[in-house]
Amino acid sequence: FHSILAGSAPWYFAHVHLPDSSSNSSSSNSALSKSSSSAEEEMDDKNTVVDNVQSYHDIREHLKSSGSSNPLYGTLLRITDRRFCDEDGSIVLAVQAIDRIRVHDISSLPGAYMRTHVQFSPDEELMRMYVDEALMSSASYLSSHDGDNDDGGGEGLTEAPSCPSSVSGAARAAAVADTTRLRNFEFRPILLEEKPIKRPSSDNALGSSASDSNATKRMKDVIRKQDREKEENSGPEYLGVLQLVDYDSFSYSLLGGAEVATSQALKRYWDELAKETTARGGSTNEEDLFDGSSDTGGSSSTSFFLPEPMTSSSSSPPASSEATEMMEYQVWCTLDKMIRLLSMAASATVPLPSQLLGLLPQRNDWPRDFTLEDHAQSLSTSRSSIGQSPFVRLDVITSSNPTSYSSMRRAQRLSYAIWLLLDGVAMTGAEPSPPTRYEVLEMRSIEQRLGTSKRVLEGINDILEKLIPQENPKDGDETQ
Repeated sequence: FHSILAGSAPWYFAHVHLPDSSSNSSSSNSALSKSSSSAEEEMDDKNTVVDNVQSYHDIREHLKSSGSSNPLYGTLLRITDRRFCDEDGSIVLAVQAIDRIRVHDISSLPGAYMRTHVQFSPDEELMRMYVDEALMSSASYLSSHDGDNDDGGGEGLTEAPSCPSSVSGAARAAAVADTTRLRNFEFRPILLEEKPIKRPSSDNALGSSASDSNATKRMKDVIRKQDREKEENSGPEYLGVLQLVDYDSFSYSLLGGAEVATSQALKRYWDELAKETTARGGSTNEEDLFDGSSDTGGSSSTSFFLPEPMTSSSSSPPASSEATEMMEYQVWCTLDKMIRLLSMAASATVPLPSQLLGLLPQRNDWPRDFTLEDHAQSLSTSRSSIGQSPFVRLDVITSSNPTSYSSMRRAQRLSYAIWLLLDGVAMTGAEPSPPTRYEVLEMRSIEQRLGTSKRVLEGINDILEKLIPQENPKDGDETQ
């Protein structure tokens, strides 16, 4: 981390957790950062140092054995604040998970500071939003370069923008450009706030008295000195940081238009495609730029392009935006039922994190017994907060300019954030069991993650309904 922080902000790094495919080494679960394979190991040794050499070989082995059919996914993390501890050389970091990435290969040597070739991995719904724009820009690009092709300088370029991988790559570039445009709005930076220094209570409790003997005075002085040294050597403490990131509502009005960002990304994409096609003499199959077949390592450090991932192995067709929004609606209805059941079981109100409740869509077709909408409206009106975070109703903020923010991104945030809540309410015997974090990360569509969370919620609700005492039977339901 000293190497990362030596550069200028923003600071980014990748976190990768390899699936537990073998049990011969606990370090096989460590990649670019430490992940304990069991609660017992975490309790036994919380300060285990990552073995970079072992991590290097673990990642290479996974990439070699799985190939494109089972890609390795990770998370792009952003460091938003840091504090250096001079006493022991440790660093305290405030870190946010920004986006999902796909790891292609390692570009560093074993034992060195680990570097990889990675690719942003937008969800299928977000990429599908830009497929038409990618196709149109391809046609426009070809028509504007016909003269170059006639001169022979662009031989092979005519076919390249029409191949499926190039169109998919263009749509990816546009989706990533839109994600980058929205980053300051979607991820409000979190800062480390030091706790106020507490004076040792012994200063007051061990006050001097005229009746103290010389031995008592010396003893009190020793105790006060020990307390002061303990406080000085303990280092600064920091207020707890919330797990769920929040939106920066003030930055929404400063966002640029999506059309400008995506059109610039597409222009650069086709320009780079033309350069590489021309540099290869135009005779190379255009798919070679995207499948890595022309490079022994799977990608080239001098290439602008990385291999395009294979399409989803699911036999069902990709979900439409309407289907994803309907699944989002069903998840909220099932979540609302779980909150009501938990409240009845605990005989108390069970609040949702403000960052999660702020994702509730503004609709007028919620079920009659739906309670979360009233709660969200109450918080919006009173400008209250849940815990330490202010309440931000996303749809209220984006209503000033709806075209600048897609509802798919709201559903995407819910599809990830919901699992932090489900981790805390997981119940023994509930079916299906919740997926692991890596399995959630592997899901390539928003609709798939939402659908999986809905089934987990339904399993929890089934258990809760069995735990809550049933109402008295109606007259005639049992023999008097």
